[in-house]
Amino acid sequence: MGVAANLKKIVSIESVRKRRGRGSGGPPPPPMFGKGLTDASMRELTRRFSKPKTEEDYRNQAIFAILSKTGLRAKELISLRFSNLTKAPTGETLVTFIRKGGRLGFAVIPEGSLQIVKKYHSTFEIHSDMFFLSRPKRNQTGRTALTTRSLQRIVSSWDVMTCQGKKVHPHALRHTVGQKMLDKAGSIAAQKVLGHSSPITTSKFYTQPYFDANEFLNW
Repeated sequence: MGVAANLKKIVSIESVRKRRGRGSGGPPPPPMFGKGLTDASMRELTRRFSKPKTEEDYRNQAIFAILSKTGLRAKELISLRFSNLTKAPTGETLVTFIRKGGRLGFAVIPEGSLQIVKKYHSTFEIHSDMFFLSRPKRNQTGRTALTTRSLQRIVSSWDVMTCQGKKVHPHALRHTVGQKMLDKAGSIAAQKVLGHSSPITTSKFYTQPYFDANEFLNW
């Protein structure tokens, strides 16, 4: 048998192995770095949006103010309505929405974040129940609710990178919130903020694959 025939057989075997691997159902290996943003990037975005001038600036500030405090999914964020706000018996402002899978969900909206959204509306005389809207097109005054695709474009335009070196996207803010909550407040608190059905799910996806033990291993 010639060299070409042997090579063909090897390539064929390797292709079969790859196809079998795709259907194995095994979880991918954990990434070395998380999918969220660093604290430095979050501080940079906070600083950048602190003095808005244009409608785009105000909307960016409002979107960041909600995403960075709630960890909502993109579809949940664009569905937020003022009519769905309510006060908890303990004083927090809650907003209800439909979660992934069709379940009713709710999140705490910090007063500071809510005021930023209201400022965005009042500054540009926006009269809508929706939190976030498109900007008027040229020679038009009408606005429409944001779509997940338009939210993706807006967040991508912030031009910062995730810890894995990818351009920022709405879900990266959710990962950032989940990671920080898990690190600082534990799995139960992170689970409640992210709306997971179990803290095991939260720990599985948001636990860092490495840990600096130097503080504890001081022999």
